[in-house]
Amino acid sequence: MSTDSKVLAHVSGADQRPNLQDDVGAHHGDDRPKHQAGVDNSHLNTDAKDEKSIANKLDQASKQDKLEKQLENQPKPPPTQAAINHGNEPSKGAKIDEALQAEDEAILRKKGIK
Repeated sequence: MSTDSKVLAHVSGADQRPNLQDDVGAHHGDDRPKHQAGVDNSHLNTDAKDEKSIANKLDQASKQDKLEKQLENQPKPPPTQAAINHGNEPSKGAKIDEALQAEDEAILRKKGIK
């Protein structure tokens, strides 16, 4: 293939591509082009390179800490719960884990720790 035919093929290929202006804001419902629209929650809220003010960074970090503490304080479901919720029989390992967890809790209650 000659250089002229390669250039002609390259140039004529551009005519067959869809017009990007037709897709402006189609995905996100706004007026920004796709490459500028971004994806919701696509970055870390506590990212050091983010252009947030120091006050906003501290506020976000405290919110994140509160959320993590709330998640820690919630009781964990038994290991077999996920399978039961999906209508499946729990695995042998999950059943063993649940039995061991019950034994550990009984021992801790007996010692007065829990």
